[in-house]
Amino acid sequence: MVGDQTQSITRTVAILGFGTVGQAVTRILGARAGSELRITHIYNRDVERKRVEWAPSGVVWTDDIEAVLASQVDVVVELIGGLNPATEWIRRALQSGKSVVTANKQVIAQYGDELGKLIVGGNQYLRFEAAVAGGIPIIRALQDGLAGDNLFRVRGILNGTCNFVLTRMEANQVTFGDALKEAQSLGFAEADPTADVDGFDAQAKLAILSSVGLKCSVAVDTIPLRTIQNIEAVDFMYGARLGCTIRQVSWIERHSAMDGSLVASVQPALVPRLSALAMVQGSRNVVVIDGEFGGETAFSGFGAGGDPTAVAVVSDLEGILRGARPSVGLCGVKNETGTVRQDFESA
Repeated sequence: MVGDQTQSITRTVAILGFGTVGQAVTRILGARAGSELRITHIYNRDVERKRVEWAPSGVVWTDDIEAVLASQVDVVVELIGGLNPATEWIRRALQSGKSVVTANKQVIAQYGDELGKLIVGGNQYLRFEAAVAGGIPIIRALQDGLAGDNLFRVRGILNGTCNFVLTRMEANQVTFGDALKEAQSLGFAEADPTADVDGFDAQAKLAILSSVGLKCSVAVDTIPLRTIQNIEAVDFMYGARLGCTIRQVSWIERHSAMDGSLVASVQPALVPRLSALAMVQGSRNVVVIDGEFGGETAFSGFGAGGDPTAVAVVSDLEGILRGARPSVGLCGVKNETGTVRQDFESA
C-alpha cells in the first residue's frame, strides 16, 4: 500500500493587535489539534498588559513592530484598525514577501488596488474576508461562487450597529438616542458611533464590494451618504402603511456598461417588509447580489463581533495554507475605474 506522500507545510503567523478579534483568532487556532498554522508573534502597544496564559507556548510578545516586520514570519494578520499606521505596516509586510490577512475595511477600500500590486510570486497573498460583513463569506462568494456571472448590482445591510438601532426603534417605538444607548450598553456600538450611523463604515464596505463583485473600483468618498440620526419612531408607522420598514441600505449598481458610470448610496430607505433587506433583525447583516444570469442571491449572517470576524480571518489563513488565490477583484487584478453619479438620490 502506498502511503500518503503529501508534505505538511506549516505557516507561521504574527498577530498585530490583541484585542477582541485578535484574541478570538488565537483561541480558534489554539483549539485546532495538529494545525499547520502556528502563531509565533503577538504585537500590541503596552503588550505586557495583554499577556495571557492560554496563548500558545513560545509566542514572542512584543511592542516592537520593527522586530515583527524583520522576522521570518510567513503571514501578518493586521487587526489594529484605522488607516495609520496600518496601511504602512501592511505595505511593508507585502514588500518583504510576507502574506497579509486584514480586517481593515478602510485600508482595503482606499488602498486595496495599490497594495495588491505589491504581491509577487505564487505564494504571497493579500486577503480581507473579514473587512466586509464579518462572518458572512461574501468576498469568497464573489471571487469564486459567483465568478461565472455578470454581476451588476450589490445591495445590503452592511452595518450591524445601524440595523440594531433601527430594528429596536421599530419594535419598541423608542427614540434614536435611546436605541443607540442600548446598542452601546450591549457592545454593538462604539462610544463615538459617527462612522456607523453617518454611513462611513458601510461606505468603505460598499466600495470593496464594488471592486470585487462589479469589477469596478470607485473612490470611497464619492459614494453619497445620509445619516440615520434624523429617523424618528413615527417614521416606521408611516412606512408600515406602505407595507415597508426603514433600513440603512447600501446600494451600488452599474448604470451603463458603456461609460462605466455607477449609481450608489448609503442611506436610510424604505424597503418592502417581505424583502431580504427587511427580514434582517438586530446586528445581523445581509448582502444581496444581482447577476445577469443567476438572478438574485442573498447572504446573511452576523456582520460583526469577535468570533464571527475571527472565523473570517482564520478562513483566510486556511485559504493561504491551501494555496487558494482570488480570481477577480482586488489583489493585483486590474479593474475598471467607475464614476459614481452624484444625482442618484434613492435606493
